[in-house]
Amino acid sequence: MKLHILSAILGFICLSLSGCSTTTLAYYNTLKLALKDRTVTYTVEEIAASKADLMQIKAGERDGASLALAYIDGDKYKWVSGDKVIFTMHHGIIVKTEGLDNDIYYTGNLQHNPLATNNVLPFNWKRKVDIATIGYGIPVDSSWRIEGEETREYLGYSVPVIKVVERVSFSEYTPFIDVGLSWENTYFLHKYSKELLASKQQFSPEGNVYDMVYLSRIVREMNKQGATQ
Repeated sequence: MKLHILSAILGFICLSLSGCSTTTLAYYNTLKLALKDRTVTYTVEEIAASKADLMQIKAGERDGASLALAYIDGDKYKWVSGDKVIFTMHHGIIVKTEGLDNDIYYTGNLQHNPLATNNVLPFNWKRKVDIATIGYGIPVDSSWRIEGEETREYLGYSVPVIKVVERVSFSEYTPFIDVGLSWENTYFLHKYSKELLASKQQFSPEGNVYDMVYLSRIVREMNKQGATQ
């Protein structure tokens, strides 16, 4: 992503929050910290005090990086990464990116995103995607299953989660050969709140696998249980 695009986003945030100067400054400083050093890490106390939600991300074999929540548009959340990439998430699914080598420009049929439902998890999701260097309107099918409950450790805290697995099947008429057209994405939801806490997903057959952990959400869950006291 070009630097001027990132600057425009930060400027927009400042204008949007200008009615509350203290909150604006804290939010802006959090974004600057997240963007200054892509390997920055946070303590539980820093995460809890942050005015902007924070996420940890690891892409393929690269070093881990941090993301800050920059903007919310309805049920789409825009996160800015330490290497100046924007991820647009729809209930935890990567539906658009800006700044990657092979961006995903569009994801359709979001109203049937299984993670957007509040009751029974749908078992299938058909959508079309536009991805750079691959094509437009590419059909993607995925089947979903609840794999079960387990306990995972985040920030030194044991969290009860529900593991949800998505089996993705990519269209066979893409430029790719038949190898690698199917893979699994994994999502971890808090057992009780059902809030998404972490995921491991990719949106393209030859794209990176993105391992994401929602730091601020985990700390809020810790606070509910008194774990940070």
